[in-house]
Amino acid sequence: MWLQIQRTDGLWYWAEYSTFSISDEVGKYQLMVDGYSGDAGDAMANAANYYYRANGKMFTTLDRDNDLQNGNCAVGLNGGWWYDRCSTSQLNIGQHGDGRWKTVGTDRDVVTSRMLLKLN
Repeated sequence: MWLQIQRTDGLWYWAEYSTFSISDEVGKYQLMVDGYSGDAGDAMANAANYYYRANGKMFTTLDRDNDLQNGNCAVGLNGGWWYDRCSTSQLNIGQHGDGRWKTVGTDRDVVTSRMLLKLN
C-alpha cells in the first residue's frame, strides 16, 4: 500500500507499507500493515501512542462501532477508519473537515491524500 499525503504546508509526503491486508466482513475488515518506509512517518503501525495505532484494528463506521473507545470514534471524528481509541491516522473526513496523519514532532493536518493499492 502506498499513501500520498499533502499537508497544510503544501508539501507532499509518502508512506509505503510492504505488508497490507484487510480481512473480510466477518473479521470486521481488520487492518494489518507492516514494513513502513517513507517520509510521512508511520502513523498507522507505530504511532507514538499505542492506543492510536490503526494496525490490527477493525474498521469503524458511523453505524458500526468496532473501536475500543467509549463511544464511536467515527461519529466523534466524522468519518470511518481503523480506530482503537480514535487515531493519529485518518485520511477520511476528519474532525475539522480534513484528515490527520500525526507522527512524533508533526501535528500538521492532511488536506489531500491518496491511498494506492496493488493487487498481487
